[in-house]
Amino acid sequence: MTISPSLDELRAKLDETAGVVLGSDLRPHFLRDGVLVVSPKTSLFDCATAVATDDATVVAAWLADGTLRRPTTEERDAWSDDDARRWEAVIVQPFVLVQAPVAKRQPRASASG
Repeated sequence: MTISPSLDELRAKLDETAGVVLGSDLRPHFLRDGVLVVSPKTSLFDCATAVATDDATVVAAWLADGTLRRPTTEERDAWSDDDARRWEAVIVQPFVLVQAPVAKRQPRASASG
């Protein structure tokens, strides 16, 4: 009998594999077609959890509406050579789920005078 980990245990395990990666870090995963892009409107960890728990209904819906997708050939070519761009990533074997980090808002300069 296999005991499945609790959701909290799974999230902790996913958190251990999470981090920021460069485009060059993704190159080998692009070559094996193992990168999935998560929409910025969705939680990276929610997607990772659904993939890790094999929630086929949710994952299929996200693939259908573009919330979760494979990068295009053009994106793979551009991103694998762009180390200026950093990605939030979580490993869910055999995939690496990536999401562009949310840009930090620059403080508005106050007008003096």
